[in-house]
Amino acid sequence: MRRSSFAIFHVMAVIVILVGLLTGPRLGIINHDFLAFLSPLLPQGALLSMHVLFGCLLTLIAIVFTMATIRAPFRGAPSKFDKAVNYFGYLVVVLSIVTGWLLWLNPESLSLVIHGLSATGIFLYLVLHGIKHTVFKGKQVLSVLLPRNALILLSCSIALVYFCGLGIQLIVADQHLRLEVAPLSRQSHLEIDGKGDEPQWLRAKPIKLTTFGGANFLDGSSEVEIKALSNHDETFFLIRWQDPTESLEHLPLEKTSDGWQVQENGFYRFDERTYYEDKFAIMLSTTCELGGDGTVQYGDAPLAGKPRNWHGKGYHASTDGRTRDLWHWKALRTNDMYLADDNFFGPPQSVALGQRRYTAGYQPDGKESGAYVMNWRWYSPTEVTPKRMPIPSPDITERKVLDWFASETYNPQQDMAKIGEQLPSVLYRSNRFEGDRADVRARGEWHDGYWTLELVRKHQTHSPLDVELRSGVCMWVSAFDHAQIAHTRHHRAIQLRYML
Repeated sequence: MRRSSFAIFHVMAVIVILVGLLTGPRLGIINHDFLAFLSPLLPQGALLSMHVLFGCLLTLIAIVFTMATIRAPFRGAPSKFDKAVNYFGYLVVVLSIVTGWLLWLNPESLSLVIHGLSATGIFLYLVLHGIKHTVFKGKQVLSVLLPRNALILLSCSIALVYFCGLGIQLIVADQHLRLEVAPLSRQSHLEIDGKGDEPQWLRAKPIKLTTFGGANFLDGSSEVEIKALSNHDETFFLIRWQDPTESLEHLPLEKTSDGWQVQENGFYRFDERTYYEDKFAIMLSTTCELGGDGTVQYGDAPLAGKPRNWHGKGYHASTDGRTRDLWHWKALRTNDMYLADDNFFGPPQSVALGQRRYTAGYQPDGKESGAYVMNWRWYSPTEVTPKRMPIPSPDITERKVLDWFASETYNPQQDMAKIGEQLPSVLYRSNRFEGDRADVRARGEWHDGYWTLELVRKHQTHSPLDVELRSGVCMWVSAFDHAQIAHTRHHRAIQLRYML
């Protein structure tokens, strides 16, 4: 291999690797808080597609370089130190490529760990390699890396590799998981009870996928199994996922010597990971792009002109003006309503006056009536004043949700609660939503380390905030183990295929 050809491979690989080293840690901050110190140095926004694209480019460069080296090896006289450093570099690059593809095909916690360690190894290699050549060659290093007669060839090579990598990414991104929606007669009746024991479910072909990156799960991952049935009016989903514990707490209020205090471990920055209920979310879209169809915006301030988020992880919002449907089932707040909270991801909303938590494009559908509210007047991490107390008060520690009509306005003079007693933070104004927000019926049951969730919705709700259920629609799923936002995820979209 000629020196100019070697230099071209070298420069292209460095460019691609540097982009990967900038985007990768930003994605990693979602799962690893210890990386947050890097946040000011990293790009923000919808970065997953870019990271995957440059992973495809690195794969292409590595394959072509290997073939070229076998055909015409580069003739040089490296020292033993150079050989050791170069072999180390080849090893960590190969590990990074292999684990990257494994994470795409079937994410496992071990692959995620090795992928992160290999990225650290690549950074170390670049430092050692760069320092060595800079010290010994000084200013001449640039002329050695990129001879003048190679500039034109380099430009053409970069363009060619980029477009080839883009093509590979488009092909890869189109490799969706297929969920066949089995036909169901109108006469068939399915009880939405979280059991899924009707014989009709045996005819539905399941798909299984590993979701990763969640808090509190074993190794941060949960295997999810999904089945679907459909008649001419509605689609039914049966979902089962691993969760070692049934979690039904939601920020309980506890009486202390200083008054009532919200029990929390991260809620102040809207990233509660202890005193929270289990949840499950489903996003639906008519398109199937990477990064949750482009709705995941990474970083503490990924949206220009909008507030920073408190936890530094990012926002959900669409930047193309379209709406994605979101079904948000909550084990405490909506399960006894036999509903999933019908929400959506849309364009970033305007900032409301006095709003402490800005949620960007994550918004609830409209409702005619019915809701739950927090059972405190103004939130403070040190002390809160409850809105209502149960009637009668002696059994307040047994309640997870407080009914408006089974409670009375809180009066500090009549507060006889003892230190250590708890109040629910969830206050029901009614027993269910009404209107658009109640379009998705759902019920879940936990048993022996698994949640089983049944959901049903009409194919067409005629709401501009909902996505019509039909062939070609893509979905993404996320599980929450007593966590507010730290959910599991997967990259490959699940595409519905109706058999009717």
